[in-house]
Amino acid sequence: MMGSCLRVSLSSALHALPAPLPLPIPPDLLCPRCPFRDEILAVCVFLFLTHCMCGRVRRALPTSHTTRRLLPLLFLFPRLGTDTRTRGPRSSPVHPLPLQPPSSPLPFPPMPAAAAAAAASSVGQRLAQLVQRFDVIESGLKHVQQQLRHGAPGGAAAGAASSDASLCRASSTAKAPGNLPALQPDPKDPLEVARLRRHCVDSGLHSTEFLWVPSNYYQENLQWRRDALRAPTIRHLCKTVLMENTHCTNKDCAERNNSRYYLVVYQYVDRFNSDMVGRAIQELNPGMGKKKFNFRLADPAEAEKLTGVRSGAVAPFGTAIPIPVIVSIGITKLAPPTFYVGGGHVDCKCRLDAAEFIRVSNAIVAPISVPLTDEELEQIAD
Repeated sequence: MMGSCLRVSLSSALHALPAPLPLPIPPDLLCPRCPFRDEILAVCVFLFLTHCMCGRVRRALPTSHTTRRLLPLLFLFPRLGTDTRTRGPRSSPVHPLPLQPPSSPLPFPPMPAAAAAAAASSVGQRLAQLVQRFDVIESGLKHVQQQLRHGAPGGAAAGAASSDASLCRASSTAKAPGNLPALQPDPKDPLEVARLRRHCVDSGLHSTEFLWVPSNYYQENLQWRRDALRAPTIRHLCKTVLMENTHCTNKDCAERNNSRYYLVVYQYVDRFNSDMVGRAIQELNPGMGKKKFNFRLADPAEAEKLTGVRSGAVAPFGTAIPIPVIVSIGITKLAPPTFYVGGGHVDCKCRLDAAEFIRVSNAIVAPISVPLTDEELEQIAD
């Protein structure tokens, strides 16, 4: 029915305009089988009647404020004008636009009544589907807002932060320290492990889990260690070493991109390459020559002083002084995305979420190792 009204109104409007007046759309688009016929007709009605007929209609109708607001409705639905009463000097009612098209030919053939009814029904169905889709989208947005509001601390304060920052903090701030049983103090923990647990709670490493292993852990192969930790594969087993840039212009670890010391994390199935570490740090310092970067393993006594633990127990976080971290790019490709490192004691290991650790520690991710050969891998795995 809507399509029929639009067509009749358009026909009346076209014959009220001075000829010749070209139609601004191709006539073949107005074919009754065109799926966008109703939309095209609606655009034509607004275009012609709003921009071309306003002057003519205003001269024929009273110029009261109410009448001017009803002009679009009179164009689209001519029957609305049959009961309109005027308030101006004219005493006769406003005559509606003719419902039947004049006898003169139009630029397009008349639309059959059945086709118009079917088109109107199709448009109604599409509109109903759009309404349902928007309802679903609105409901989903409200659900996301509720999660962000209740997930971040402070409620209203979280709303002031950006949505990207809220999503990044969701995994680490959604839980309060009291809701992290794996990180609660354990009376059996040595001082070093207890300090690391507390660091995880304070820094946001809430996915960390500490695991105790037998004292013969380092005497066994990688398969045995994997089973002891219940790790997915031997590729998830990693180690942390302290590297020193002996040619560094700095004497401390205050500058992340040019620190004298770095904690380097890589997989047991790879071979560590100090030259690759030097190239990775040199890329962060454009303009500095290659001779300024010479990495080697730090002196054991100095390493124990800086990390606070002895060899075999080094964790890539919670050190005695803050030390920048370099993570091998291979760790970011693990599935599932977790890895195992030292946990502050030679018999304690910890499982870390890769993305969470890199984000919290602001680690440098770079290619710093190469895979072991099959023969080398067999020696440590079997």
